[in-house]
Amino acid sequence: MSDQIAKLTAALVESKRKRVAEQQSMSETVQQIKEQVVNLAHRPTTSASDDTYDESDEDDYVDLTP
Repeated sequence: MSDQIAKLTAALVESKRKRVAEQQSMSETVQQIKEQVVNLAHRPTTSASDDTYDESDEDDYVDLTP
C-alpha cells in the first residue's frame, strides 16, 4: 500500500510541475502578444496610394458588344 501511495504522490508532484511549467509558458506567450500589440499600436500608419483613380484603370475593363 505504501508503494502505491509513493507512486501516486510522485505522479501528483509531476502533474503539478507540468502545470506550473505550462502556466509559465502561457504567461510568457501572453506577454509577447501584449508587446506585439503595443508595437503595432505605436506603428505609424501609411496611406494607401493604390486607391487613387488612374485613367489606365479603364483599360482593365472590356465593354460588352451587342
